[in-house]
Amino acid sequence: MKIKQLAILLLFLVIGQFVNAQSGLKIGHVNIQELVQKHPASDSIKIILENETKEMEKLYSEMIEEHDVKLGLFEKEKSGYSDFVRSSKEKELIDLAQKIQEYNQDAQQQLQRRNMELLQPLYVQINSTIKEMSDREEFTYVLDISNGSVAYVSPNSHDLNPAIIKKLKNKGHQNN
Repeated sequence: MKIKQLAILLLFLVIGQFVNAQSGLKIGHVNIQELVQKHPASDSIKIILENETKEMEKLYSEMIEEHDVKLGLFEKEKSGYSDFVRSSKEKELIDLAQKIQEYNQDAQQQLQRRNMELLQPLYVQINSTIKEMSDREEFTYVLDISNGSVAYVSPNSHDLNPAIIKKLKNKGHQNN
């Protein structure tokens, strides 16, 4: 997948250089992942996420420890339990294990949401800065080399969709 993205990016760059020589088209590139990592707020976000992760891991460890203690006690005393009490204790242990598993999944999802929540303002600021600089420097396209996508398209670029749609509709009428 990365090779395909890089090939597309390279194709854009080659075409861009050719067209640039013809028309004044200006193409630049950025690495948004690197910009996020080097953003001044990135370190404080990392610290916030690390602290929240430690807090969640602490509770997870406490839950595991509680389960292990109950399991050890059950294993030691199960021979003295009646069938009803033994099955009740087994169900309690299974329920606790499921609760721990659900907590772990919920915690992971919460950390992902929190990460996105904290990073969103950085992406907004980075994209705004890319647009501002691209407009000022008159770039037609700015490519994001971290994922092979277009990070900015000038309002002066030519949208070919209307002409292509018209052509496709004309071909459709000709085939009918």
